[in-house]
This record gives sequence, structure tokens and C-alpha cells, in this order.
Amino acid sequence: INAIPIEEIKKKAEEKITDLPKSPVFVSVGRLHTRKGYHQLMEVHAQLLKEGFDHSVVIIGDGEEFPNLLAQQKKLGVEKTYLLLGNKMNPYPYIKTADFFIMPSESEAWPLVIAEALILQKPIIATKVGDVETMIKDRKTGYLIDYKTGEIYEAMKEFLTNESLVSEIKKNLKDIENEFDNQKIFDEVEEIITNLAKN
Repeated sequence: INAIPIEEIKKKAEEKITDLPKSPVFVSVGRLHTRKGYHQLMEVHAQLLKEGFDHSVVIIGDGEEFPNLLAQQKKLGVEKTYLLLGNKMNPYPYIKTADFFIMPSESEAWPLVIAEALILQKPIIATKVGDVETMIKDRKTGYLIDYKTGEIYEAMKEFLTNESLVSEIKKNLKDIENEFDNQKIFDEVEEIITNLAKN
């Protein structure tokens, strides 16, 4: 696991931004690739809007799926509510300012962005892929789902309507950064090197 510059992330997150839509906002940061689930997320977003659940989705990142997502955005008529903002040098203020973080990926390893969103104390919806289940406790420090459109829908609806669940998650995130103990990581690396030296 990579060491995480906790203080640097928190400091960078303080930067002022003015291009976020009004709340509630779900933000995601990732490469625009089919595996990231952004097409499914857009379908769910359009469905929730149709049912009267006002919200916006903001995607930070670039990639080969950008033109396809733009075409889908136009087809569904969500140009004003599903925003593709491209790459940002500093994505942290977007994570910090948004109401929720969402990662609807089909596959991941140990997604650093989940650690960053946790450190910024953001309620997260994430798919149970890679090591995500070791990072988030379901309904305690986030909301875990399978990679299915119906589950993305249910989770987003829950965050938009269940204030007590969101409050509980926020409360449990207060000291979450203690779980990302860099010293522990450095000690593990040191142990590996020492053992290699012995051999």
C-alpha cells in the first residue's frame, strides 16, 4: 500500500472552486474507461432525475470514453446535471466540496482515490472490487455495492433520501485517517528490505 500524504491532501482540498453545481452532488475521480462504470452511472442519474430526485454528478478525469460519454449525455439530455470536467491538477477541493463520492467501477486494485475520499470524510458509494472491502465498512464508513445498475440506483437513492444513514457514516469518518498510518507502511517496507539484506 502506498503511503498517503494526509496533511497535503487536506491542505490542497482547501483551494476554492466555483464550478460545482448546487447540492446534492456526487463526485467521481477516475480515468474515462468502460471499466469505470460511468455509462451505467449516467443511466442511473437520468432515471433518478426522471423520478424527481434532484442531484448532479461531476466526473473528474479524461480518457478514451470521453466522446462516447458526451454522446450519451446528449442522448439522455443531462448536459447540465452530469458534468464531465476533464482532468484537474487538484481534484481534492471537488471531493471535499461535493456531498458524496461515488466509484462505480467494474474492477480496481487498491484504489488510492477511495483512501483520499475517506481522509476528506466524504460518504462513499463504491463497488466491492479489489481491496475496497478492506477500506470501507458497509453502512458504517461507506456504502458497498455490486457492479450492477440496480445497486448503483438503490445506493444513490439511499444517500439522497436517508439522512440518518448519511449522518451515521459522516460521524464514523471523523477519525478515519488513523487507519491510514504511514508509519506502519514505512515499518513494513523497512522489514522487507531488512529481510532481503539478511538473505
